[in-house]
Order: sequence, then structure tokens, then C-alpha cells
Amino acid sequence: MLHIQDPEEATELYDKCISASPNGLVYALSWYMNIVCPEWEILATDDYSTVMPLPVSRSFGRKVIRQPDFAWQLGVFSTQIPSPEIIRHFVQSIPSAYRLRKLCLNKFNILPSSGARFLNSAELDLIQPYARINSKYGKSMNDRMILAKKESLSYIKNVSVHDMLMFGFRLDKFNRGRLKAGEISILRLLACNAIRFRSGQIGAAYDVHNNLCATVLFALFKGRASILYAAANSEGLAQGGIEFIIDRFIKTNTEQNLVLCVDNSSDKKLMEILKGCGSGISNYPCLKNLD
Repeated sequence: MLHIQDPEEATELYDKCISASPNGLVYALSWYMNIVCPEWEILATDDYSTVMPLPVSRSFGRKVIRQPDFAWQLGVFSTQIPSPEIIRHFVQSIPSAYRLRKLCLNKFNILPSSGARFLNSAELDLIQPYARINSKYGKSMNDRMILAKKESLSYIKNVSVHDMLMFGFRLDKFNRGRLKAGEISILRLLACNAIRFRSGQIGAAYDVHNNLCATVLFALFKGRASILYAAANSEGLAQGGIEFIIDRFIKTNTEQNLVLCVDNSSDKKLMEILKGCGSGISNYPCLKNLD
């Protein structure tokens, strides 16, 4: 087992494994980890066919494993789905000097008898035609679509990163609290890099007066479109702006090998919106407070 404390030494081999992994996630890519967890490290087999990003930070001078914001599933990634024995071996190979506060694996990481808590992801498969997906919308989602049409909302595929962040900071009423400075910095880097690597989209809804009223940030990688952030002002909330954007994303991307997902289990509002579109629920294990 290799323990790489400076990921720059192994970025190419590491990213090659993530990209070849059946369970590869955008959160685990080196550019993403560099943003959300600058001190991250890597565990890997000698040939880099299996890797595990370690979200390392420091607390009172001690190295701590703590799940980063905006990276909800990490864990073990391999060129083939890793066995429970391999998952266990990697978890047990985390240096004993590192305090494990919280580490969320991914849904393909089966770790029996671990005492892990399981969190939820909402996942909507877009392989079917839009009419079939739309027929499974719940009453609340359909009502919001009727309202958005009545209010003459319009859609733009890519608003600027700056406009998304300033809108979210100044006017957002969808989330519980205002964006903090650190969150703005992370979101700016995530959005800019996702767009740079052609894997990011910022959907925007405008009201009848051509004012921005809702935004949603999507990150696409290996057939999976993850919603990283959504915001709406008072008008956007009242007129179904976020639901309108998500419906447009679905309509644009149906009949493709793509899964639209919300991995942040604590974002109950986004989870409910996607469930209202007919999504299923998957589970992923989360380890907490282990020494």
C-alpha cells in the first residue's frame, strides 16, 4: 500500500484510475480535491489500479480525516468494483495517527459490520424519453411547472460564475443561511474549473422582467450529473424557479446515459425536488468518530 502525502507526485496515475473506475466521481478528481481539501493525501495500490483520496485537514496541529464540503461521496475507487475486503483493507490502512472524524465512502463501497451510518442520494436516470420521465412527476412538481409557465419564466443554460455567486450571496432565500466567504471561494473555483474542463453547467431562470430569480450548478462526470448548488430569490421560490431549471436540464438530457443526482443528504429541499421528479434513492456509508 502506497501512502502519498503530496498528491502532485501522482496526479496523472491517480486521475487515470478515477476516470477508469466504474464508480468514478467528480468529487474524487485531483482538481476537485485540491479545491475542497488542499491538504488531501492518497492511499493507492502499487500499480494505482485502486486508490482512495484521504480528506486530511488539521485540528490543533493534529491531522484529521474530515469530509469536505461539496464532496459528499469519496472512498475507494478501482478499475473494477472493489470487494468488501479491499474496502476494509483501505480503511484499515488510514494512518492510525490520523483522527477519523467523518469519512463518507461511495455507494459501491460495501463495508459490512463496520458500524457505518448510511446517508441518502437522490438519483434520476435520464435514459428514458422525456415524456416517460415527466409522467412520473409528482403533484407538487407538476404544480410548480404550471406556475413557472404561468409566470413566463425563461431559461439560460450558462449564466456567469460571478452572477451566480453574487446572486446567491445577496438574494438567496432557498438555503438556510447566507453563503460564507469560504463557501463563495470554493464554489467559484469549483464552477470555474468544472466549466474549464467542460463538465460544468450553470442553469438560470429569469422572471418576466428579465431579472435573475434562480440558479443551479451542475457538475457532469462519467454519466453522472451532480447538483452542487442551487439558489433562488423570493420571486424564484414563489414561481418555481429551481424546479423549472431542473426540468429544463432533464428535458435537454433525456435518452442519454446520464443520472441526475443530489448527493448532499442534508439538503432536504433539493432531495425533495428530485424525488418529486421520480428519482430513486441510493445509500452510501459514512464512518464517524473512529480512532
